[in-house]
Amino acid sequence: MVEPGEYPQVRLACVRGEQRREYLVRYTTVVRYSLSDIPVPRPATGFLEATVSCGSCESRLPVRVFSPGRRRRRKLAWLGLFLLGAVIATPSTIRLIALDALGGAPPLRYVLPLLATVSGLGVAVVGAMFFFTEDGVRLASVWGDAGHRLRRW
Repeated sequence: MVEPGEYPQVRLACVRGEQRREYLVRYTTVVRYSLSDIPVPRPATGFLEATVSCGSCESRLPVRVFSPGRRRRRKLAWLGLFLLGAVIATPSTIRLIALDALGGAPPLRYVLPLLATVSGLGVAVVGAMFFFTEDGVRLASVWGDAGHRLRRW
């Protein structure tokens, strides 16, 4: 794992504009951000609540910055979730392959291994995604603040 520095690596992103591009069958949305640093040092233990001002719109947002130890524990929790999903998905995938090799298995025998494979892969993907994006910084409001996000760029 990468050791955290004295300051967070994520940045405060203020949404500057969204552009929707429509194609024949689908559409994509391109979001442009204005990025600001979070100049709050990591505390030695626990977490620190501070107010950070946005660089482009000058609004003030409360953030929580976790200590290096707490950040490490959260990363390990996400890694554990990934491993749990992999442990669930691997044997059920092997069972699906074995049932397929038998050829004449009734369709109801596929349901439980298929559900376990899909849920295990979903849990593994979520765990891996948050493992790689965890930096120990959160916006203090549960629902987020309109037009502001945390981004790693």
